[in-house]
Amino acid sequence: MEIGWVFAVLVAGSFVAAAFNAAFSVGGAVIVLATTTAVLPVAAVVPIHSGLLIGSTVGRAWMFRSYIDWNIARPFLIGSLVGTALGARTYFELPERTIAIAIAVVMLLAIWLPAVQWRPKIKHPWAIVGLLHSLLSTLFAYGAVLQSIVLHIGLKRKELIATTAGCLSGMSVFKITGYAWFGFDYRPYLILIMVAVLASLCGTWLGKRLGEHLPEKQFRLIYRLLITLTALRLLYVSLVAADL
Repeated sequence: MEIGWVFAVLVAGSFVAAAFNAAFSVGGAVIVLATTTAVLPVAAVVPIHSGLLIGSTVGRAWMFRSYIDWNIARPFLIGSLVGTALGARTYFELPERTIAIAIAVVMLLAIWLPAVQWRPKIKHPWAIVGLLHSLLSTLFAYGAVLQSIVLHIGLKRKELIATTAGCLSGMSVFKITGYAWFGFDYRPYLILIMVAVLASLCGTWLGKRLGEHLPEKQFRLIYRLLITLTALRLLYVSLVAADL
């Protein structure tokens, strides 16, 4: 990929997403999804989304590593290994239009559906959460299952940030490996991903320090509006413009 305005937009999106994730624990994945859908071909959106996010998730996992709850992260990663393997194979069999519509719907659901107040009560809940979240994330870039559940199990803020980051870091590695195994060529995007990782680390550092001072209510309102507009644009392009 040439270094130009698209390159700059994707790197900036990675920085903002990492800062938002470090400050509030959620939101970064959808910010990166909005950025990639705005400037990249649909076929590249989901595989590149994982590459751009890995710096943010690994950075948070490292900075908050002592707070990771491995009773959640370990079984989640076992489940996500299965979910990403199934999802990566299926992804390359889906039409681009289907992927675009599904991504837009997932974005709108993630932004506007009320939080899930479910506490897992089955024998190995986090392995199942890992499988479902990773399968959805591998197919459509955003799983949302983990965040919807882990927010309501009583973890403190740093434990929440760390545990989510630990789970998603491993999942991102599995996803990238799966996409590459089934045929996606990351080589044209390597410089972009490396720069985005550096930007994500800087964003994580900034978000960690500003998290207690940022006006969360106002940020979340702006964030919802921007993501909604991006999802509606993607739906328009997929359902209307493609038929003109």
